[in-house]
Amino acid sequence: MRSHSFFQSFVSASALLSGAAASLTTPPRLTTVVVDSTVTTCPTPSPPPPPYSTDTEGPRTRTKTATVTVKPPPGYSNTYSGRPTGSNTKPWTSVTVTVKPPGSSDVPSGSGYPNSPKPTPPSCNDYWLDNVKHQGLAPFADSGYKVFRNVKDYGAKGDGKTDDTAAINKAISDGDRCGPGCTGSTTTPALVYFPPGTYIVSAPLIDYYYTQIIGNPSCLPVLKASSSFDQRFFLDTNPYGTNGKLAWGATNVFFRQVANLVLDLTDVSSDLLVSAIHWPSSQATSLTNIVFKLSKASGNKHQGLFIEEGSGGYVGDLVFDGGAEALAVGNQQFTMRNLTIRNAHTAVKQIWTWGWTYQGISIDKCQVGFDFTNVDNGELKVASAVIFDSEIRNTPVGVAYGNSTVNAPDAANSIILENVKIFNVPVAVRGPTSTVLEGSSGGKTIRGWGHTLGKAAPFAPPARPASLTAGGDYYVRSKPSYAEYPASSFLSAREAGAKGDGVADDTEALNKLIAKAAAAGKIVFLDAGYYRVTSTIKIPAGSRITGEALPIILSSGPFFADASNPKPVVQVGAPGESGSVEWSNTVVSTKGAQAGAILIEYNLASPFSAPTGLWEVHVRIGGFAGSDLQLEECAKTPEIPITKDNIPSQCISGFLSFHVTKDASGLLMENCWVWVADHDLEVGADNKQISIFAGRGLLIESEKGGIWLYGTGVEHHQMYEYQLVNTKDVVMGQIQTESAYYQPNPDATIPFAALPEWYDPVFKAGESGWGLRVVDSDGILVYGAGLYSFFDNYNVSCAQIGVKAEDKCQKRIFSVDDSEIIVYNLNTVGTHMMLTQDGKDLNEFSDFLNGFVQTILVYQYGVTDKEPEK
Repeated sequence: MRSHSFFQSFVSASALLSGAAASLTTPPRLTTVVVDSTVTTCPTPSPPPPPYSTDTEGPRTRTKTATVTVKPPPGYSNTYSGRPTGSNTKPWTSVTVTVKPPGSSDVPSGSGYPNSPKPTPPSCNDYWLDNVKHQGLAPFADSGYKVFRNVKDYGAKGDGKTDDTAAINKAISDGDRCGPGCTGSTTTPALVYFPPGTYIVSAPLIDYYYTQIIGNPSCLPVLKASSSFDQRFFLDTNPYGTNGKLAWGATNVFFRQVANLVLDLTDVSSDLLVSAIHWPSSQATSLTNIVFKLSKASGNKHQGLFIEEGSGGYVGDLVFDGGAEALAVGNQQFTMRNLTIRNAHTAVKQIWTWGWTYQGISIDKCQVGFDFTNVDNGELKVASAVIFDSEIRNTPVGVAYGNSTVNAPDAANSIILENVKIFNVPVAVRGPTSTVLEGSSGGKTIRGWGHTLGKAAPFAPPARPASLTAGGDYYVRSKPSYAEYPASSFLSAREAGAKGDGVADDTEALNKLIAKAAAAGKIVFLDAGYYRVTSTIKIPAGSRITGEALPIILSSGPFFADASNPKPVVQVGAPGESGSVEWSNTVVSTKGAQAGAILIEYNLASPFSAPTGLWEVHVRIGGFAGSDLQLEECAKTPEIPITKDNIPSQCISGFLSFHVTKDASGLLMENCWVWVADHDLEVGADNKQISIFAGRGLLIESEKGGIWLYGTGVEHHQMYEYQLVNTKDVVMGQIQTESAYYQPNPDATIPFAALPEWYDPVFKAGESGWGLRVVDSDGILVYGAGLYSFFDNYNVSCAQIGVKAEDKCQKRIFSVDDSEIIVYNLNTVGTHMMLTQDGKDLNEFSDFLNGFVQTILVYQYGVTDKEPEK
């Protein structure tokens, strides 16, 4: 989502700088810390449904009922068991200062990778990223620009004595980069590397746009605040200026990472309101494998992670120890996975949100687990949240919601708990005035519980397809760091002859490299750069690929220009091929008119026990230097009626952004953003809006299924963002969509014609595309969805609070046909009808008002109460 003032929500700069945002001279009480914000929050749901079941094979018997009712029978059991090991290990066993970090585990068996000797665990000085030759390019930066920079090359000592603040900030800023005052840029990417050591920091570290800050995952470097540190933020990724505004609009902050660090504030005064990381960010950003060490003094004011606005986003594999609030967070939507929180007063203080997904959260020895009680301007600010596959231990109150003095909006604090284990938690859920769900001095599992519209009750959650689970929880796998592999295990794209300069044709060099690496059990290192390709890049089973500073694979030329004969830019597995792939930290894009480009085609049949993994693999169409799809070529033209005859052909780029084909299976995608640019990202464009026409978003038609989508977003396509057809066993959350800003000028019939062989929806004149469309599919489980329509031909008034039905941005946004599906916390913006089922419009927005959004707590359709026939 872009920066539109009508729905920004943020803490005022004065409150941030003065500490008024969290008055914590004594341990904070359960009620709430009031934070100034200018955005209304969400929900207007409807309570949980009756039992839902799926099977992994054979026919299903369906009873077609859409339901939004609370099911009161007991939905939890007095049982407790430890979390299984392996892929679903809790953060405290997978992320600490000493153990092997998540993502560095051995390749799973059955994955299709060539057998190679088990790597020897490296010493602290053997991390491959530190030892490979760095020759990444930034083709649009000044000559001699360095993408990779080691902080020690800039004078940092890491000896635990020297003040390294200036050296670190120099390493981040060197090279005329996009810092505060620059509206944004993709032309100066940087990977800032921290070798092992303890780095003393006495003043804020200022992050820049398009930066990866990465430590050694085998021996996490420690960034330690000195006792003299006296500022509001330690690692400040979006600083406030003297005008009280953020350096970059939070909803325009993309493509940044921080990973593999320890942030230690224990020497900072416990009376100082200070946050270890300030992270107002949006899509294609991540915080991973970070340990936060905070004060444990009674009444301390420390925070681990502070987010006050943005449109995220993903964080995962974090550990917090101490603090008043381990996390104090607000954002339109977010996915947070695999967090461990110990010894904080409040583990999670939710400032505001439209929809938030918490998965695999472990809380121990806090006073409050999740606090959703925040109030501002007479309204509860937390719209909706889903918490699942999590546990809370030794904490008096597990979840707190509501406020005794405020009960608006009606559907505020729409909350789902599913498979949440508690141990020694006297109050599982506390409402506005009293206990709503009793806890236990021993252990028990909350199988399902929900709250919305002033009602709360347990419910029986859906049965989970076996293909999607590991030990009862949903299967998860963190992005691999390959920390256990030496530099000799990596093959560089530039060493293999690829130029990466955005000019040369790198097709042959990349294909030879990827094939060679897969055959030899090596890992492809895509040096930073623009890899222009003129035919398909083929990634066979057994491949492992990781990028430096988000390199770009850029389609170009006539091979991808024919909409009647679409071709994949990157093909993961040949049709009919089995095995698995690991791919991370890469952007796939188009250059100019590419009406026949399928940006990523996934064909592999991967085993459910070892699926293919894509982590931070993004599709970005237009809006950046080198794309030939910027303001100069594709400026918006809302004043001109656009038809199939006058649509600018140079701005038609992308037949289909991502295709999971019929015979494919076993795919995990985490923090992947599929984005058709709505504005120009570069310096000088000032984020001005552009119109780029791409036909289809993410199409899943896998018949065997086994698909995991964690923290994904798809935006601004003509016909649909997500479409699931003839598939099964797909878990998603949090998903986020935006309809094309230009629609309905042209509408969803232009420029690409609806093709039945691609299962395209058929539209009438004047209609806009679907956010989510599900057709003839079973076992679809959605743990949080935000489907947004902010514009009508670039006019934003249609999304404002109070707009009448006939003035909404579009008529309908979510379609389900003959399918088996459950959706928790469906949040919509700018649409008249929230749901269209078997062609019939249901659930008008006005029945589910919840601040800026509208929310249905649970939507369920096509469930069965009978065993499938054998």
